[in-house]
Amino acid sequence: MARAYFVTNNLTAAENLFNLVLETNPPPNVQQNIEAFLLLIESRRETQSANISWTLSSIVGSDDNINSATSNGLIDTPLIGQIELNPDGQETDDEYQSTTLQMSYNYPFTRDRALEVNLNLMHLDNFSTDAFDIDSLRGEVAYAWGNETNRFRHGISATKVNLDQNGFQDSTALNSSWQRSGDNGWYQSLSAAYTQIRYEDYNGSTTSDLRDVDQLLFTAGLTKIAGAFTHSLNLYHADEDPEDSGAGEHNRRDFTGLAYSLLYRLNAQHTPYLRASVQDVKHDSEHPVFFNTERDDDTDTISLGWFWQVGRSFMVTAEAAYTDQESNIELFDYSRFKYQLGFRYQF
Repeated sequence: MARAYFVTNNLTAAENLFNLVLETNPPPNVQQNIEAFLLLIESRRETQSANISWTLSSIVGSDDNINSATSNGLIDTPLIGQIELNPDGQETDDEYQSTTLQMSYNYPFTRDRALEVNLNLMHLDNFSTDAFDIDSLRGEVAYAWGNETNRFRHGISATKVNLDQNGFQDSTALNSSWQRSGDNGWYQSLSAAYTQIRYEDYNGSTTSDLRDVDQLLFTAGLTKIAGAFTHSLNLYHADEDPEDSGAGEHNRRDFTGLAYSLLYRLNAQHTPYLRASVQDVKHDSEHPVFFNTERDDDTDTISLGWFWQVGRSFMVTAEAAYTDQESNIELFDYSRFKYQLGFRYQF
């Protein structure tokens, strides 16, 4: 009867009956089984009570192209020949420091249904070049439900991004996801997100609203845990439609990407990892300034990193990443290499 109450999640009744059996001094194997159930009951109660956690992360690093810009000073155009780029429009290298504070609040209605609230505050400071300093604030409210095999999540989020302490971008998103825990270490996931991205006038510009787009993103993921190795593969596709279908038509685009990651658990403390991704971006109309062609970009990225779990709540992180983008419009060709060292503390 106690086990039946446990299965139906009547934890108080199950605990009372298990304790009654313990008072009868049952055989050792029965006592061990009951004590195991009592631990499970305690664990379930913890997951069914509201909880809040905070995470503080900080990194320092070096980036040889903080603005993802071309290294070329002269650009060939089909309409007016060569043009000379302002140095501010070329690649800029700098050292940087970034700090992120995250808050996660979980309020369970039952063992299988919960309300989640997440806040994320980030500040990126480039030591020499203030023009690309970033501050962002993101808030999300989500409803999660399901069982041990299938989990579903539906949320709404809002993000505000400042560039050099000035308003730059605001976005609002609706998202839904499904995750499935399969047999033999297999996990599958699907997600969809609809996002409205809006730009504010910045640095004297009065045409920032031409960049405003509505984005629809779909992602499919597959994960396999095989001993000390964790393999993850994600395929994604998105369409972006400009809010202004006239003057902003050149910002209509779709992009498709494939990302792979490999984690290797050396031991309880050390986990090196590899990440690689490829992405293709196609614009649907000709670029309006000097370039009589539709823009097409191919971007490749590879990262190597290390997680060092120093203590239960404290982790040291290290990563080096290289990105190469090739475009049919020379202005948008660039490469980027950065490396960083940091820590993450959860409390």
